Amino acid sequence: MDFSASCFLFASSLAIILLIINPCVAQSRPNITKDDINTICSKTRAPSFCFRVLTNQTLHAKETSLLGLANISIELALATAYDTQLAISPLIKLANNYTEREGYTLCSQNYRQAVAAVRDAMQKLAKHEYRGVRVEALAAVEEARACENRVKSSAFKPYSPLHERNKGFIRYCNILWAISNRLVEYC
Repeated sequence: MDFSASCFLFASSLAIILLIINPCVAQSRPNITKDDINTICSKTRAPSFCFRVLTNQTLHAKETSLLGLANISIELALATAYDTQLAISPLIKLANNYTEREGYTLCSQNYRQAVAAVRDAMQKLAKHEYRGVRVEALAAVEEARACENRVKSSAFKPYSPLHERNKGFIRYCNILWAISNRLVEYC
């Protein structure tokens, strides 16, 4: 057997092994339809918000795959988490009492963990570890909910500006969770 034939045999064998290990790589990614988006969004807590995000052409004019939509959800969740982290610092300084200051400080820690979870989801998505993406999306949601539970306290009256930020972040992570569930179904 000559050298080129043995290289071809090796490359073919390697490709077959990779497809056996991760069959998702072999599957073609069909374009996502509005019906697919409706199905995904129906699994979220805010279906109309999800539908607006996933059909917004300015966000993803050329992106029509589940992986692409998952990446967009991750980018939006990260941007929201970073903005929330930036908004928390002045709130700590402007806190009216110890309880409020401590609550915002703990929220800052929650959002550091949430950012880490979303970054981990991004890495797992790149490796086609869709179940891991789902776990990380839920972990990020739990961090935002922990922050939200803190700012619901009577020490934060009349209203904490983090309520809306928590809500938005949770929604983006929920979209990512729903997309990852769909990716798990396909693989």
